[in-house]
Amino acid sequence: MTLRIWFQLVKKLVPLFLTILFISWLYNYYGAWDYTIKNIPEFFRLIVEHFTLVIISMVCAVLVGVTLGTMMTRKSMENASSTIMTVVNVWQSIPSLAVLALAYGFLPLIGLSGIGMTPALIALFLHAVAPIVRNTYSGIDAVSKDVIEAATGMGMTKRQILFQIELPNALPVIAGGVRTATAIIVGTAPLAFLIGGGGLGFWIFTGIDLVDTGIMIAGAVPVALIAMLFDFCLARSEKFFISRGVQTIEVETV
Repeated sequence: MTLRIWFQLVKKLVPLFLTILFISWLYNYYGAWDYTIKNIPEFFRLIVEHFTLVIISMVCAVLVGVTLGTMMTRKSMENASSTIMTVVNVWQSIPSLAVLALAYGFLPLIGLSGIGMTPALIALFLHAVAPIVRNTYSGIDAVSKDVIEAATGMGMTKRQILFQIELPNALPVIAGGVRTATAIIVGTAPLAFLIGGGGLGFWIFTGIDLVDTGIMIAGAVPVALIAMLFDFCLARSEKFFISRGVQTIEVETV
């Protein structure tokens, strides 16, 4: 029993140790550590800007995506659901840089600035909302019709069925869409610098322009770590919000 515990502990710690070792080597070899220390106030400012871009756009994408995906499963929108899903799938295939370019070119036409954090947030939101809409729709649509009929027969209202049966059962699929959207936002956020959105993209593109690998790594590695942090937090939150019964069903299905 003790040997098994040690094996599980080593299994978890070895990847972490190797990651830290590799990052330390990168920072020392290319001088990224010295650059970060010399510019520590700017580093924290960029970190705050990056987190602002990710969190605000992510919250908006979840609220809109889950709401729209849920509405698409209602009978009143049955005819429009296929059209909306087609638009969502096509939109998700558009490259991240193209979405930012569209925000930069289109927003001035409706009286908004195409440069700054606001257009960057709008672009990130639009790029991330698609997988949440798709997964919410698919997750709710996949809930067994027999269960819904049984709930209806027990006298449950449509609202009760939605919040007590459909959404809880679809939550694992919805969570997968949220994790995908988060990865998209964190990975796309550095490009927001191109339209004045700030964030760690400033150091990444400065390093590219100056052909300085150290500056580029000083911006790119924190972006990768932020992506890992968000994915870890979302994975932990799934165990907290998703009931054990649904988790067991998911594991058996896999």
